[in-house]
Amino acid sequence: MGELYLKSILNSFLTIEQNKKLYEEYKVSFDKKKLDVLENEFDKFYSKIVLVSYFSKALHFAAQKYDQGIRRYKCFEEELLERNDDVICIDSYNVHEPENIVNHIEDKNISESINDLTDRQKRILYLHFVKEMTEAEIASAMNMSQQAVNKAKNKALDEIRLNASK
Repeated sequence: MGELYLKSILNSFLTIEQNKKLYEEYKVSFDKKKLDVLENEFDKFYSKIVLVSYFSKALHFAAQKYDQGIRRYKCFEEELLERNDDVICIDSYNVHEPENIVNHIEDKNISESINDLTDRQKRILYLHFVKEMTEAEIASAMNMSQQAVNKAKNKALDEIRLNASK
């Protein structure tokens, strides 16, 4: 330990009136019993310092770990909220409202072909081409497999090609 640290501890020890009195008595008499009592009191004092230091460090690291957990939870919570916002927006999408895929198509033949599709196919095309969602995102939002989304999308595109070319 550093000399400055030891001096600081001794000064703190001697600020306690009882310890100061023991030290003064020992300086006068140099009695072995008083030295033993003084050393015993110093050991208790130093043990308290070590214990407080240990608990302080333990609390510090526990607080850091807790803070990391809270931050991790908040990031997870924000991610869930973002996903839920997407799902809410997707679930609230109604193909009969003005904001559907037909409103984004200028070609009359293609628009008519899209109107012949099922609501599910329209929704998948809207989410994929207008909202630019991946098939995996659409599958998650619509509670279906990615393969089912891919199959419905491809079938819808085939029907549009077939009907638009007539």
